[in-house]
Amino acid sequence: MNNLMKGIAAGILVLGLGACGKTAEPKTDPDTGKKVEVQNKSDMTAQEVYEKVMAVSEEQKSMHAKMDIDQLIKVPSQEFEMNSKINMDMDMVMEPLSMYQKMNMDMGEQGKMDMEIYMTDAGFFMKDPESGDWIKLPNEMYEEMSGQLSGGADPTLDMNMFKEFTDDFKFEQTDDAYILTLSAAGDKFSKLFKKVATENMPAGMEMNEEQAEVMENMEVKSLEYEIFIDKKTFYTNAFNMNMDMTMEVEGEEMHIDQKVKADISKINEIDTIKIPQEILDNAVDINESMGQ
Repeated sequence: MNNLMKGIAAGILVLGLGACGKTAEPKTDPDTGKKVEVQNKSDMTAQEVYEKVMAVSEEQKSMHAKMDIDQLIKVPSQEFEMNSKINMDMDMVMEPLSMYQKMNMDMGEQGKMDMEIYMTDAGFFMKDPESGDWIKLPNEMYEEMSGQLSGGADPTLDMNMFKEFTDDFKFEQTDDAYILTLSAAGDKFSKLFKKVATENMPAGMEMNEEQAEVMENMEVKSLEYEIFIDKKTFYTNAFNMNMDMTMEVEGEEMHIDQKVKADISKINEIDTIKIPQEILDNAVDINESMGQ
């Protein structure tokens, strides 16, 4: 099973371990504080839901993802502040690994930028945001990206580290979905975050000294991670993440507040991703343009 899909399943395991014997409570409405009425009530435990998710994830060969990201970065010592909004649409096929991605970034006073890429075994192509021309990137970038998406740690390993978050975990349901939520903060979660990030580095890659220093000086102030699982298919079809963290970069303290909303659809409905012939014919090879 591809590690991208395993990563989604890992989130279920991470959140489900501490409450594996619990059944889902009706979801609490965040506005009213009251439980929603559930007609289609399920008595499945978190562990049983996880096992179903793992089983169907073996069969997931393609998907579409839509992500909206709001991010606020502050560097107090420099009186620097940047508020950015990112909207991304992505199609992905697992074998052979292929991807089409379109992204719009609005960085306020820093300007706007659009990005569009195709990545298949025919090559890695990116649209120049300034000229609008297509550029063929080195083949090594496709190989590197493939390694990042297919490598990494097995998410079923060493999950006992999450047991201390039992009290931070919620397992809820609506008529259509199971909802797993983790709300965590403080030093224990910062340590866990660092451990997970380190252990899930892509295969064959290691942090350099600068990256390791940034990781060491990182503190997760708070995090809320919410995963939605379709009751009929057991596909993960959405997730939300809110994270507030600080880190030290080159001696400067940086604050990052990030909100992510993602919807996953068209699972197994995308057969292939083809790069338009016009792009294949007219793209400028970056190696040739640089005289390599």
